[in-house]
Amino acid sequence: MSERLVLTFASLRHVSACFGLLMVASVMSAPVYAQNEPAHIEIPEDTRDWRTHIWSLARNGQLEEVELMFEDLPEDADIQSVTDLKNLLKLRSEHLSNSNSSRQEGRQESLVEIESKLDEGNMSEALLAAVKMQEYSQDRDAVLDEVAVARMIQNAEKAIDIETDLLFAQEILFRLRTLHDEEVDRSQELRGYDEQLDEVNRRIALLARYSPRSLHEMRRIAAERLELEEEFPEFNEEFAEDWKEQLRDITEPMLRSALRTTASEHITDSGWKPLLDGGLEAVDLFASTQGMDENFPNLGDQEKVEKWKQAVQAERTSLESRDARDVGRGDYRRIMSKLMDENIETINVPEQVLFREFGDGAMYRLEDQYEDKYTQIIWPQRLRRFEQQVQGEFVGVGILIRHDDKREIVIDSPLEGSPASRGGVKEDDHVVNVNGIPTTGWSLTRAVDEITGPRGEEVVLGIRRDGVEKTIDIPIVRDVIKIRSVNGWWKEDLQEDGTPEWDWYIDKNSGIGYVRLTSFNDDSYLDFRRAVDEMKKDGDLNGLILDLRYNPGGLLDSAVRFCNLFVEDGTIVSCQDRDKREVWTQPAKRQWADYVGLPLVILVNKGSASASEIVSGCLQAHEAAIVIGDRTFGKGSVQSLHDVSGRTGQAALKLTTQYYALPPTEADPTGRLVHKVPGADDWGVNPDLSVEMDFTQYDKALELRRAADLIVTWKDEGEELDERPNPRQLLDKGIDPQLEMALLILKARLLEEGDVNRIMSSNLP
Repeated sequence: MSERLVLTFASLRHVSACFGLLMVASVMSAPVYAQNEPAHIEIPEDTRDWRTHIWSLARNGQLEEVELMFEDLPEDADIQSVTDLKNLLKLRSEHLSNSNSSRQEGRQESLVEIESKLDEGNMSEALLAAVKMQEYSQDRDAVLDEVAVARMIQNAEKAIDIETDLLFAQEILFRLRTLHDEEVDRSQELRGYDEQLDEVNRRIALLARYSPRSLHEMRRIAAERLELEEEFPEFNEEFAEDWKEQLRDITEPMLRSALRTTASEHITDSGWKPLLDGGLEAVDLFASTQGMDENFPNLGDQEKVEKWKQAVQAERTSLESRDARDVGRGDYRRIMSKLMDENIETINVPEQVLFREFGDGAMYRLEDQYEDKYTQIIWPQRLRRFEQQVQGEFVGVGILIRHDDKREIVIDSPLEGSPASRGGVKEDDHVVNVNGIPTTGWSLTRAVDEITGPRGEEVVLGIRRDGVEKTIDIPIVRDVIKIRSVNGWWKEDLQEDGTPEWDWYIDKNSGIGYVRLTSFNDDSYLDFRRAVDEMKKDGDLNGLILDLRYNPGGLLDSAVRFCNLFVEDGTIVSCQDRDKREVWTQPAKRQWADYVGLPLVILVNKGSASASEIVSGCLQAHEAAIVIGDRTFGKGSVQSLHDVSGRTGQAALKLTTQYYALPPTEADPTGRLVHKVPGADDWGVNPDLSVEMDFTQYDKALELRRAADLIVTWKDEGEELDERPNPRQLLDKGIDPQLEMALLILKARLLEEGDVNRIMSSNLP
């Protein structure tokens, strides 16, 4: 698996205490109505009443009634407005019909493929076909009862062999877990697959960190099993000792400080006991993973390993019998002292290995037991990358890099408009030297250190490009690289410094703008305000679509200020502690509420998390927006950042201490929590109108948007570039039904009366 880095430089003191998590959106089936009986509603004949009523129905989640309103447009409405709306509705009807037919065909094709792949003995492809079958089906649970699928699952479970083929076990367990996700009623099976998959993933991660040759050999065997046509590369010995760099500067005081803070301040108030047990489990797993003797010879001595495991198990048994309230810092000191002594007598690995694995295992226990995926120790060699995730800009050349299978430095992509992009660096270029120094054997961290530097200074990248015989030397002047999170509908051009020029209107005639927000960073709020100003200069802004799909979150302050633009009083967000007491609240400030009354539709999906959920949930609670799409991810926890640095290096602890609560409503006067806590069946932000997309629509929409947004600033002589697609295809071809519904709702809200030429104000009643 390729590792990726953004070339950046930042300071720990600038990192916010609140963070999001990027998750891939799950795929769902066609829209269905919950009601059994057809709705009967009084449809206003007056345009003003009609558009107000349909907006109210949408806000209340009454999708079937909204559809009925679409069928009976007011007679006194402007003819052109009605014609435009009817054309969109007709197009949508065609899209829904085509989509339903495609789903039925896809479901049947998937079933045939399952049986075919089972006959071939290709378990992985059979499971993938079953996942597709679910995605084409309205009842995901029923798919598991199909005879072919049930037989396939039984065979798959028998095929799992963690001892002999970790990668195959990982692949099979991942597919089984996907089949049994939260949307099907098989919780017991899901827990079992989760536990097995977690163990396999942890063992593979250990091999990747400490035994790259062993993992390389596993990947070679997997390539043979998959009968890949490309020749699998030999292991690059230059990278055999990368594991040492990952341990550099790790000290026991870092670990002790991180555990002490976690034990006393974590949201669960679980104390030391689960942390110590999790740490012990992790060092046991480390010693028992096959292939770890590559760099730690004593792990190949079964007698020594067994003695180590017995010592670890004795400590775990002792802990298990203790009351959690009686376990404390003294127990940590005793256990760590015992491990250090036993390590010397048995497995004899560097003590930094035990510090790191014990600390990571302690944090993993919080995820495993309390579903807290966000508390983690940021070890010294990971700190810079962590800082990059929440910064709006950095100094560098503007490239994403990774290792390929040969462990060579490869350009994953140059950031659009960056110095590297303008200088001619291209995707998939190999960086063979930096300022004349060969990159052979470099880690990604070393590459970052060599390529980045002071603003205004030049760095020369030696590039090897497919189809070009000689190395290309590209001089690049380092500059501030801005991570742009605010995007519009159609990218018209790029300014000389890489700033994009956007057409912000998805429907200029109706005055409907579109903003796609990919994160909440330091610059997002002001960039959004500039976008709105540009829209108002270019025409009448009568409504706005805010697309938060796949937005993993970011800075709390940025999310709060976004909310305040549309809310002039009341609570924006609050935080609750471990005892469910409100410990902090952020009220709206009237002087910041510049866009109150602007008709707003927010798009969300399962990739919308953290700050995205604060914004969508707050504006939904205040009835300042209609939310359309899928239920969001459910990341509503607050992380605080703690310095746990030692004498030799910097480290940090990202610790979950509170939960976000949305503004109070009549249904929930204390404010609803969006975080997915253990055992919960309600989490995230539920859309007002649930409009689902299948996996082909998601894939096509993402690919089309990526291609439409890419403006190439450099091409080789004679190179021909494909024409950029127009994002209008998302609507015209029915690729994005969520966006389609958002536009329909806004056009209905803005439907003009027969004697009105244009709805002029951005503050509609």
